[in-house]
Amino acid sequence: MTDENPNNPYQAPGSTTRRPARPDSPELASRLYRFLGSIIDGLVQLLVIGPIIYFTGIWDALMQGSGDINLTTSIGLFIAGELIFLALQGWLLFNRQQTIGKAILNMRIVGMEQDSVPAGKLYGLRYLVFHVLAQLPGVNLIMIADPLLIFRSDRRCLHDHLAGTRVIQTQSTTA
Repeated sequence: MTDENPNNPYQAPGSTTRRPARPDSPELASRLYRFLGSIIDGLVQLLVIGPIIYFTGIWDALMQGSGDINLTTSIGLFIAGELIFLALQGWLLFNRQQTIGKAILNMRIVGMEQDSVPAGKLYGLRYLVFHVLAQLPGVNLIMIADPLLIFRSDRRCLHDHLAGTRVIQTQSTTA
């Protein structure tokens, strides 16, 4: 008997499988793939910035706690970091709405209303705002809260909400 009676207290609950918000919506990227993509992006950035920090003596100054890192140096490092980020990720980000990690794992950033996301939102709101906030003592704790929002049902981090974006899977995966 397959009659579904809304007043039947003994009826098995309906399916709770996650369906896209719109029938034509692509599948959201998994939390695991988003995490791995972020790790890949961080390692790529570290491979470039790490040697720069080491060979310029900044690493030694930080390890000795000598306080030789002044505001001018900090701002210079921040600007250099952003330029390196754009050199590494910029073409993919602005042309394919992906980072290196997202491209490797077949993910893409799309807007909530339409697929394409303007460059200002894509870089400025998703990345630059949070890179700046990460530099401010106390406020940098937002960097802990940001990724934790991925555990919500919409799988959108704080930077996704700010920029009006979501991350989708571009091909089927098994994660």
